[in-house]
Amino acid sequence: MQAGYKFLVRMLCGLCLVGGFAACQKVDLPSEEGEDTEQPGQTGDKPGNEGHEPGGADEPEEEVPLPPEYEGAWTVAGILSEYEGVDLDTDYEEMVVGYIVGACDRTLKNALFTIDEIRAADVNSNILIADSKDERDASRCMPVELKKGTDVREEANLVDNPEALGRRIGLLGLVKTYFKVVGLKNVAYHEWLTNSGDVEEPDPEPEEPEEPEEPEKPTPDPDPEPGPIQKDTIIIDSQPGHIEGGRSIGHK
Repeated sequence: MQAGYKFLVRMLCGLCLVGGFAACQKVDLPSEEGEDTEQPGQTGDKPGNEGHEPGGADEPEEEVPLPPEYEGAWTVAGILSEYEGVDLDTDYEEMVVGYIVGACDRTLKNALFTIDEIRAADVNSNILIADSKDERDASRCMPVELKKGTDVREEANLVDNPEALGRRIGLLGLVKTYFKVVGLKNVAYHEWLTNSGDVEEPDPEPEEPEEPEEPEKPTPDPDPEPGPIQKDTIIIDSQPGHIEGGRSIGHK
């Protein structure tokens, strides 16, 4: 009897322990319809994303479009970006379009942007070009070598051609390290351009004034129609006198 009592007590204690353990466990209940079930780490709207539109600061800016004058030509900003960090011991021939904005005296740190400064330093061996004729930041400019004896030096150096400051020019040459930055050397071809991007054309020759046309003379009719035949009028009058358009014959 005592042994049976002890067995019953042990069973009751075991059931209590099992019930208590079950009560401590988390019970997952099904979520109600329409309730947000998003868990941490999932995508969704987060604070600070309201009103975010594509094209923000995190997205890359649009590339500067190439100028329309020549297929494959570069802007100054485009070529400086493209060749930054490139080993320029290899010859890269490129066409660049830009405005002449100045020159530099032995180093890009001594960039000169006025004719007086350039003439005072007597710098005729190079020019600086940029995408804007009003550019004054040397880091946005590209130095161009003007070799002695070349046409581009004769026409574009600012000591002898101050009127070239601010003009637009297309240059074909080799992209090289020049003044320790990306520059253009050995210019093989250059062409002056208008500010609108069209190739500058020579002024048309004045047209000669046209001579006034003479009025046409009437062409005579080869077969004119016969007109009325004028005949003498003979009137016999008892009182002779002058008769207009005829003759008068007196009657005796």
